[in-house]
Amino acid sequence: MNPVEPISLRDRKKARTKAAIQTEALRLFTENGYENTTVEQIVASLDVSRATFFRYFPTKADLVLYDVVDNPLLRCAAQCDEHTGPIAAIRAAIRGLAGSASDEEARTYQQRELLLRTVPELRARVPGQIAAVAPLLTRALSGNYQLSAEDPRILAVAGAIIGAGIATWISAHDDIADGYTDRYNTALDAVLIELRTLDDLLRS
Repeated sequence: MNPVEPISLRDRKKARTKAAIQTEALRLFTENGYENTTVEQIVASLDVSRATFFRYFPTKADLVLYDVVDNPLLRCAAQCDEHTGPIAAIRAAIRGLAGSASDEEARTYQQRELLLRTVPELRARVPGQIAAVAPLLTRALSGNYQLSAEDPRILAVAGAIIGAGIATWISAHDDIADGYTDRYNTALDAVLIELRTLDDLLRS
């Protein structure tokens, strides 16, 4: 199994602060509308400074685009071993995160997804946001297969996983129901063909 760096206390505190800012902002967006809610209103509601807000989120759009589950999923991909591939690890993480989500976390997810799909400025940036995790994913995969993160085979597999996520999100249109996860799992089945080929080459 690949070694994974432990999350420091400082990183955990930062993650909690980011999540708290996002949760409160999403509440205000839901009540008042995205365009009608200003950064000033958000920081006033949280009783934090503008400097604190911008330390975590460069823009109001970044606040909605931030996905708190990205890092946990990638950490699970990095922890897979020769018996558990990265896709199986990611699927297990998705099930685990969904099963352990509190009512507030589930509500935050629904609010965020609705904004991403209905605000043109945000919708246009989603594919790029998903693709932005590529360096982290290639690093996780390269550790599992003991290859360079720049190896074309690693890049192909990471690209396929990310591409499946982008294509599934776009094809879902305005559907933010649980069926999205099922569609993504179906898309990942196709990616498994590439992973099995890589396994055959490297583990034979």
